[in-house]
Amino acid sequence: MSWLGKIMTFLVLIGVCVWAHFTVNAYVTRTNWKVRADAYEKALKESESNRERERRDWESNRDALVRMYTAEKSRGDGLEKGYEDLKASARNVDAQYKLIEQNLRETDVEVKRRDARIKTIQDELADTRSRNSGLEDEKLKLVLAKELADRAALQARLEAEKEQKLRLAEEVTVAALKLQVSELKATGGGGGGATVVARAIDKIPAPLPENIRGTVTHDMVGEFVQISIGIDAGLEVGSRLDIYRETGGGKYLGTLVVTRSLEPKKAVAEFRPARPVPVASLRPDELPKKGDTVGHISAGPGLR
Repeated sequence: MSWLGKIMTFLVLIGVCVWAHFTVNAYVTRTNWKVRADAYEKALKESESNRERERRDWESNRDALVRMYTAEKSRGDGLEKGYEDLKASARNVDAQYKLIEQNLRETDVEVKRRDARIKTIQDELADTRSRNSGLEDEKLKLVLAKELADRAALQARLEAEKEQKLRLAEEVTVAALKLQVSELKATGGGGGGATVVARAIDKIPAPLPENIRGTVTHDMVGEFVQISIGIDAGLEVGSRLDIYRETGGGKYLGTLVVTRSLEPKKAVAEFRPARPVPVASLRPDELPKKGDTVGHISAGPGLR
């Protein structure tokens, strides 16, 4: 290729590069303009939307203000009418106040007279209270003396009741012994009757049957309980029984020793707790109560 051809080729190459540069610049410029135009159009639409929203808000606020103005105007008219009514009422109150003021001046004189009478009554009341104070002291002393006398009378009555109960228990025991003596006479002095009488005299209770069973019929009083078995079940004074509670999983409470009031179908026994402490120190659930079961003391640990 000649030098002229090479030069022309180079010039064509440079022209192509220049044309490509301008083409790219034109494309980029068009693209940027398009993006900006879209952004401007979007901003314009948002601006128009905001302006429309602001217009609606302004109209809404204007309507609210108009309604508020109407309401306030109506309220003002009502207040003005009320003010006129208050003025008329105030004139009436002034007239009443003047009348009351006149009455107060007239009443003041009466109050002073009453104060003088009250002072006289207070002086008399102070003297009366002084006399009553002495009378109250005397009354208190008399009340204390009466309470001491009542306590002494109550103690004496309790002692008498205790003696009466012991006497009745002894009479029941004597009656039981008389019954046994009658049985002894009926058997001619032989058999089991003589043994029963002998044990009663010697205070040695007879062995109890293995299947003996009864219940507590009343809650415990002091250290004694009443049970539902007696002479018919073979009990004697000194007989010993187990007492236990079958409810709540079962619980052994202690023993009972028959002491007095022995009858065919009931007896009174002294409670001796399973825990070696005084009865007064036991918990409520450790004390016998109505419904607890009593049985032969040799019935075995199954009862306990």
